Amino acid sequence: MRFVKASAPGNLFFAGEHAVVYGYPGIIAAIGKRTYCIASERTDSKVLIDSKEFGKASGVLESATVTSREGKKELMPLFNLIEILAKKHEIKKGLELKIESEIAIESGMSSSTAVLSAILCSVNELLGLGIEKKEYFDYLYPLQVEIHGGKASGSEIISSSIGGYHRIRKIEKKGKARLTWKSLGEHSFSVVIGNTRVRAPTMLTVKHHVPSLMKRFPGVVEQAFERVAVICNKMEKALAEEDVELLGILMNENQRLLAELGLSHPKLDDCINEALKAGALGAKLSGGGWGGAMFALVREGDEQKVAKAIESTGAEAIITTIGGAGARCE
Repeated sequence: MRFVKASAPGNLFFAGEHAVVYGYPGIIAAIGKRTYCIASERTDSKVLIDSKEFGKASGVLESATVTSREGKKELMPLFNLIEILAKKHEIKKGLELKIESEIAIESGMSSSTAVLSAILCSVNELLGLGIEKKEYFDYLYPLQVEIHGGKASGSEIISSSIGGYHRIRKIEKKGKARLTWKSLGEHSFSVVIGNTRVRAPTMLTVKHHVPSLMKRFPGVVEQAFERVAVICNKMEKALAEEDVELLGILMNENQRLLAELGLSHPKLDDCINEALKAGALGAKLSGGGWGGAMFALVREGDEQKVAKAIESTGAEAIITTIGGAGARCE
């Protein structure tokens, strides 16, 4: 049986999470932790999914629709991706997908987008569909909206598919969303991620908390997002000049704004404070907030010291690269 193994990275927001959902800019980068998918084609019409994190699910591909679905609800959006591919590319035979990830679930490192990107990359290569990475957004954005409860920016798709550092912005016209993005070059910065171990579905803040703030305090939220846009502009320049000190200062400013909007969490604050006390240049949450992950920008050689400080809070510290490759066949 022929198979293809592919992988895609998770990512971190240097600035702009939540604001990007509403058309403001954000700066995002791929991380060294990845999700892997082995895709193989079947001779029948069954679609079988085996996820190390969530378990198994099965369905039957009939007329570009996956019917007779069984298994974990968390895996159902993956069947929806198969349906999208089947409709656009007239896929008739079934598939087997085996998924394994280095990215903690609901951690703020875009685990769901990494899964979708890895699947798309592996199936694309297996069946010779000819989908380019810049097209991943069109395939995956509707699924990200579904997973996040009706609202999403799609920023993580660019990071997981293309990799590197990007300035991104969502533009919505007549109910259709598209992303503009700009590569911000290659940089060898050192980061330490702190997984708080507090699972925080992105839907909680993206679908419920921030929209409720915008209804009750629209001026406050808009002002915060305008300040985030200024931070992104300064951050783009800091990246171009590799001004790591300024980058850290801007990260801290963005974190203060997120905290003012009620998006942080006591454990996130704990990890961030300990990282800064240990000498991190900047530290902030990444993703939805209310738990999940934070990360610290550190000087080269300070990784272990900051990691130990984060671990002292009971969180998991992850030393990793940042700004690496996007989706790829292994």
